[in-house]
Amino acid sequence: MYGKFVGLDIGTNSIKVALVKRGLKNTSLLQTIKVETPKSDQEIQEKIRAIFTENSLPRTEVATSLPNNPISIRVLNFPFSDPKKIEQVYQFELENISTFDPVDKFHGHHIVKTENGSEAIVSMFENEQLRDFMRTCDEGTVDPRVVTFGPLAFSSLDGFLTGERPLVLIDIGASRMSFSLFDKGGIKRVRSSSKAGNSVTEYVSRTLGASLEDAEAIKFDGFKGDKVRVLEEALGPLVGEIKKTVQFFEIELKQEIKSVLVSGGMSFLPGIADYLRRELGKDVGRVFIPELGADSPFFAEAFALSLYGSAFKSGSFNLRKGEFKYTGKNEELRRVFIVPAVLFSVLLLSLLYSVGGGYFGLKHRIDEMQAQIEQTVKGTFPSVKVIPKPVAFMESEVKKAREKLDLIEGIRGESTPLEVLKEISSSIPPSVKLTVDEVNFVDDATVKILGKCGSYDEVARIEKALSGSDVFKKVVRDSTETAVNNTIKFQISVALK
Repeated sequence: MYGKFVGLDIGTNSIKVALVKRGLKNTSLLQTIKVETPKSDQEIQEKIRAIFTENSLPRTEVATSLPNNPISIRVLNFPFSDPKKIEQVYQFELENISTFDPVDKFHGHHIVKTENGSEAIVSMFENEQLRDFMRTCDEGTVDPRVVTFGPLAFSSLDGFLTGERPLVLIDIGASRMSFSLFDKGGIKRVRSSSKAGNSVTEYVSRTLGASLEDAEAIKFDGFKGDKVRVLEEALGPLVGEIKKTVQFFEIELKQEIKSVLVSGGMSFLPGIADYLRRELGKDVGRVFIPELGADSPFFAEAFALSLYGSAFKSGSFNLRKGEFKYTGKNEELRRVFIVPAVLFSVLLLSLLYSVGGGYFGLKHRIDEMQAQIEQTVKGTFPSVKVIPKPVAFMESEVKKAREKLDLIEGIRGESTPLEVLKEISSSIPPSVKLTVDEVNFVDDATVKILGKCGSYDEVARIEKALSGSDVFKKVVRDSTETAVNNTIKFQISVALK
């Protein structure tokens, strides 16, 4: 996705934003913002709204991550790496190995290529976790295009991470510690834990009888003075979690982890790198990204989110699907269709201006038209502060609009997706108890329907009902099998006329 893109990291103690601009050849960092996280949900929503308004940030070209830890992380192996094929089958594979019913949870996957195919790293969240988070975004007037899982977004920092591989990036925030494992090919595994900075502060507070504010200050004094022993005891559970995760990663890779990089607020604790180096017996350092400089550990996740979102592709992790599928704001949709008409009017005025320029007697009229052009441009694009050449600017926007309309025209078939869905719904007999898990538009002429029903007879009735439709040319039952609770899983392919 070319243009400006925002990475939004909503942490327990601070909200961080990284704004990047992706061009044809490279991506540049434009801005970073860091503010303290308010206490109440309403204040958080108001703060997010203020950040985006005051800094004129795009509200839809946004990637963010759920602040919660997932309830499950699984790795599925496939003998192929086609993202479309994996999207069609990964949920069936997940049903076979998960202790949770995937239908009742929100989940997504990130595809990692292997020598013999690919692996899908699947993270699963409770329904209310995503609903609450999307409510916060909506009240903050932000409609993120990508909602992902933070440790997976760190995959976009692969080219910035220094150190011998295999390497583990540990992001230690206030309420979550995340782990991202990298080998020479990129990210391989992820994990997260609730043992993080706040648990250290709470231990210091309990042990010394200090307030949380004083305990936080003592913590960031680091490994010096008479509080070192207390700090080391407080860090014990956190270090134990790190050791356990490193050992797990080494078993997965069948290789020794060579180096560790740390980011997040806890990475600024004086002496933490040396302490972890002694405890882990590994080379430990802080994340450094040239564009972010000394603030790299603070903004690492926000920057990673902006890169992950702006370079988003099929096979990347995104929870904006199903109930929360990204559709874009109404204003943007209207602009796609309204702008060409407005631009045509402006170009017509521009033509009159060009023709009238040769007649000195029309100078007054020409000035009026020029003012009208500038006013129209500013009204159509209020976010663009300075437009020195309105006509040239509008000609450029016309070209972009035509490209968008060509794209829309190119994907429009005889029947629209909405018409196809309506036909499927109206064709199936009301007496059939049916659960549709997925309707996949494979191409302009083929639709695959994945679902569950009560019996093989009902599958046959569905197939027969669809075959009788005037919209569908051919209906083929691809597969049927018995699923949980004696339901029947099926896949039916439908060819459009």
